Amino acid sequence: MPRPAGRLRGRDWATPVVLAATLLVLTASVARTFSSMPLASVDESAHVDYVLRVWHGQLPVLSDGIRFRPGFGGTPPVQWVAQHPPLYYLLLAPVMGPLVDAGHPVQAVVLGRLANAVFVAAIVPVAAWAAARCFPGVVRLPGTVAVVTASTSVLVVQGGVVYNDSLAALTCALACGVAGAALRSGVGPGLAVGGALVAAAGTTTRLSFALWLVAIVVAFALARTVRFGRLRGVWARVVVAAVPVLAAAAASGWFWLRNQALTGSFSGRPTAWPGYTPRPHYSDAEVVSMLGFWRQLFALFRGSLPIASPLPWVLLLVPVLLFVAALVLRRLRPWAPADDDRWPRRLVVAMLVVVTLLFVVVEIRYTAGGGAPLNRYTLTVLLPIAFAMAAGFLAWRRAATWLVLVWGAAAVVPMWSLVRFEGSELVGHSGAVVVVAFAAAVVCAAGMLVAYAMAARSTAR
Repeated sequence: MPRPAGRLRGRDWATPVVLAATLLVLTASVARTFSSMPLASVDESAHVDYVLRVWHGQLPVLSDGIRFRPGFGGTPPVQWVAQHPPLYYLLLAPVMGPLVDAGHPVQAVVLGRLANAVFVAAIVPVAAWAAARCFPGVVRLPGTVAVVTASTSVLVVQGGVVYNDSLAALTCALACGVAGAALRSGVGPGLAVGGALVAAAGTTTRLSFALWLVAIVVAFALARTVRFGRLRGVWARVVVAAVPVLAAAAASGWFWLRNQALTGSFSGRPTAWPGYTPRPHYSDAEVVSMLGFWRQLFALFRGSLPIASPLPWVLLLVPVLLFVAALVLRRLRPWAPADDDRWPRRLVVAMLVVVTLLFVVVEIRYTAGGGAPLNRYTLTVLLPIAFAMAAGFLAWRRAATWLVLVWGAAAVVPMWSLVRFEGSELVGHSGAVVVVAFAAAVVCAAGMLVAYAMAARSTAR
């Protein structure tokens, strides 16, 4: 059926919005990169040290400590990111290693951050793609998810440092799209291979990806249809469900066994070292009752605003509450009017809910054992949160566009708080780079919202 004149298909509708949103994250991350001192945190020093170990053909060990000591930045007492698998560091090694070997450590850190900004910016189009695969009937959802994702200031924070959370978040977003596609459209050879690659990449980046690995396996087993060579029926589902597990085991199993041998646990989580001050331990109930736990874990829109600022919580909770109200008032029903689409949609929603709940449980247990509930960890479930927020806006159809525009404009404020226009004293001309990059980010933010408003006029859903 030809599309009506003046209407936009989902991909056409989202493309200019997604492009502007992607550039927003990229330019804002560049501004953040040049705003802060290289190795400003001891965690960044540990990640950079890991990159350089890989560049020289080694893997770090907790007790060996940090070998990269360039004379600036902080230094952790031990190599406390050695428990992470090496894919992220392998990707950055040829970017940073030659510069360090040539005696340019500051430039190496800056270039590593810029590479990290690309990983973070890539999350935006992947999020839009995943929205289209999980909820293919909602034309405005991919573009709205792109706006929400690009406006999440914790992404910009990660785009301006050398941390493996960026690649981990990207693989989680890819996994969400793969699992959603399986449940909504079925699994064929192409998606099976894609799921295997994502599973391998995710498990060789960070342990938290295990939540999405389970989601892919279950989605493949419950896929709407399965087309895998000559196999049919139950055996086809068993085979395609086994593919991502086998790929993950082949790619990263050796590393988790190494962790077990070195530390006594597959996670390899640091426990104690000389001079270590143990953190307080709590019961699960105590963690749940701590306001600080929730304020730290879900501070996705804080930027560098004061902890008492209400704006980050307005940005998060208003669309979430709109979503809850829409559920209560049954305003989300038009999203899937066809009866034959009802169960696949429910399975996708169940997947998103279960992964998010499991993530929260894992963080409660982690904090109870002495860990810190950092907001960058929540990037693991950024997409379920972004989907819910976008749905909260779109449920109120007549007001949806204005809600997104006002919200998107307000979300620039936390990003602004991350920028230091004087730049970093260790990086030449960094102040000028910050000014140009952030000006570009403001233009991209404006372009994103204008594109959203113009496209919204072309569709009612």
